[in-house]
Amino acid sequence: MPAVQEVLLDALADADEVVLLGDTFEFFELPLAKVLENARPFLEGLGVAMAGRRVVVVPGNHDHRLAEPLLERHAVEDRAIGLEQREGARGETAKCVAGWLGRTEMEIAYPGVWLREDVYATHGHYMDCHRHLPRLECIAAAAGVRAYGGLPHPSTPDDYERVLWPVYGLGFGLAQARISANILRCSERMWSVLTTESGGSNWVTRGILKAGLPVAIAGLNAALRAQFLNNLSVDLISSSGVAAAVEMIGLLDVGAKYVITGHTHRPGPGPEDGCWPLTNGMTLFNTGSWISTTAFERDRDSDRFRPGTITWVEHEGPPRQVSLLAPKKLLSC
Repeated sequence: MPAVQEVLLDALADADEVVLLGDTFEFFELPLAKVLENARPFLEGLGVAMAGRRVVVVPGNHDHRLAEPLLERHAVEDRAIGLEQREGARGETAKCVAGWLGRTEMEIAYPGVWLREDVYATHGHYMDCHRHLPRLECIAAAAGVRAYGGLPHPSTPDDYERVLWPVYGLGFGLAQARISANILRCSERMWSVLTTESGGSNWVTRGILKAGLPVAIAGLNAALRAQFLNNLSVDLISSSGVAAAVEMIGLLDVGAKYVITGHTHRPGPGPEDGCWPLTNGMTLFNTGSWISTTAFERDRDSDRFRPGTITWVEHEGPPRQVSLLAPKKLLSC
């Protein structure tokens, strides 16, 4: 939406650097050409707004494709990947992105980026290996962990990539075959029905799905040796993301005072949360999303997932979050 884009670009006027923290592109749902066509107006606008400055793209799960040239190069050279690898545009997709960003200095950073010595930012998709929500990607991640034999303690980005890279490759391939959109829409509709408590024409379908959910979850847990829960409340969706981030950051041994993620779509912490503490005195912040989450639009707690938050990292102090699309107060710990 042009109006929303204008609000965001205006807010970036004083930024020295912009970090796009993952899922900037939807490579799981649409063919590559269509995804890039949809993204081009925003990228060109961002290029004008940030001319002469730097834009860092940190791929997430939905745009993992942008990280694959970097990962492939490390694999060919038999080198491990650390918490941050940076490079310029490699591969045709990244070159398109860099071209549309115009006179900016564009970099790819993966799986995260150090913004200061004490601030580390990553999309957070590795946490799907630890989440107990029965969503498609979490189920696929659990299957990967089961096939891989579990994640070691501590873990490295290479350990997570062995589990998740095949999942993301399949998602990208299905999108190029033009069949993934139907799968994702079906999953989204089912999730929306299950998480909506109001009445309406879906009440029979919701009753059937909820009755069968415990049996299906028990089967998944037995097959994958997982711990998926059949409680799909907004509270659980939120708390499971924080808990998974704690486990992920602990396994990766990230030595930062502040960690910023975005994967779970919920900006925060908000004033109702207090701080989100991680291990060893670290604190978690989540940038949220700029995409409206359909499953929460009718929920009384949907404001928790309201899109439109940016996170500022200054020369010192904790990250500072600003909600641009609604007067929502966020907490800086």
